Amino acid sequence: MARSEDLIGIFSNENYEQLFINASLMKVTVTESSQIMTHPVEDGSRVSDHQIFDLIKISIPIVLSSDDFISVFQSIQKGYKSSTLYTIQTKVSVYKNMMIDSLPHEETVESGIRLMLTLTEFNEQVTSIGTAPNVAPKSAKDSNTVKRGVQNGKTVENEEKKTSIIKGIYS
Repeated sequence: MARSEDLIGIFSNENYEQLFINASLMKVTVTESSQIMTHPVEDGSRVSDHQIFDLIKISIPIVLSSDDFISVFQSIQKGYKSSTLYTIQTKVSVYKNMMIDSLPHEETVESGIRLMLTLTEFNEQVTSIGTAPNVAPKSAKDSNTVKRGVQNGKTVENEEKKTSIIKGIYS
C-alpha cells in the first residue's frame, strides 16, 4: 500500500498499481455469505446437503475533498462505466476481480463529495457449446420432422382402443 495510514487500497487488477490515491477511503465492509441448501425428509425434519457461496460484496465509503476531486470522481466513474476489474486489499485479505456495481454519491458544501462505492466479485464462466450425439430414432416416421408443418393426431377407432385388465375386475 502506498500510505501507512491507509486501511485499505484499491488496485488495478492488471498491474496492481494503487488507484484513487487522493480519495479518502473511510472504512471497508466485506460481506462473505452463503446459502445452505436444506430439504425436508420423510419424518418431517430437514437435512442439509451442500453450501453455495454467494459473490463477495464490498462497500467502501469515500470522501473526495481535495482540489482534484473532479478528476478522481471521473476516474472512478470511468472504471464503473467500463466494467473495470479491481483488486481490494484490506488488513486481513485481498479480494481480486471486484467490479463496481453501484456508485451513489452525495455532494455537500461542508464535506465535499461522499461516495458509497459498492463492489461485487466478478466470476466470469466460460461455457462450451457442444453438439448432441447423432442418434437414429427407433421409427422411420420420427426421423425427419422438417418441412412437415402442423400435424393432426389420428383418431382411434373403438376396436383399436386398449383398456386395462384391472378395469374389468373392479367394475
